[in-house]
Amino acid sequence: MILRTRHIGIVVQDMEKSLHFWRDVMGMKVAIDFWQTGPYIDTAQNLSGVNLHMIKLTAADGSMIELLEDEAHPSAPPERNVLSDHGIRHIAFDVPDIDTAWQTLTDHGCETLSKPLDSPDGNVRLFFVRDPEGNLLEIVQQLRPSVHSPGVR
Repeated sequence: MILRTRHIGIVVQDMEKSLHFWRDVMGMKVAIDFWQTGPYIDTAQNLSGVNLHMIKLTAADGSMIELLEDEAHPSAPPERNVLSDHGIRHIAFDVPDIDTAWQTLTDHGCETLSKPLDSPDGNVRLFFVRDPEGNLLEIVQQLRPSVHSPGVR
C-alpha cells in the first residue's frame, strides 16, 4: 500500500527556533512556507478555526520535514520523552561525517545523549540528540553495508 514516506510532521511551539535548527543547523532547505485556514484544514484535522503555519523543508535526498504551528490551538508540550517510551520516539538521519555532525550540534547548544558510538557490528556510528522542541533524533553514519539499512548493499 505505501509507496514512500511523504514527510514527517513536527508540531512546534516556537517556529523561528525550530526553523533555525532544521534549516541553519541541520542544513535542510525551505521548500514552502505558508498558512492554511478554512473548511478544508478544519475538516482534515477535525477542529474548527485552525490557523496553521506550515514550513516544509527538504534534505538532499528529497526527504521532507514539515514544521507545524497552529496559533488557534496551542498546546503544552508533552512530558520529556525517553527512548523506551511507547509510540514514535525518534527520527533517524544519515550523515556523511558523524563527528562533524556531533560537533556542529553541540556547538549550537543541542543536548546529546552521548558522544558518537560505534555499533557492536561495526556497521554504523551514531548518537542521539534533541531538537529545540525536545524530540529525539538519531544521527547515523553508515560505516559499511548492513542488512538493516534499506538501499544500502
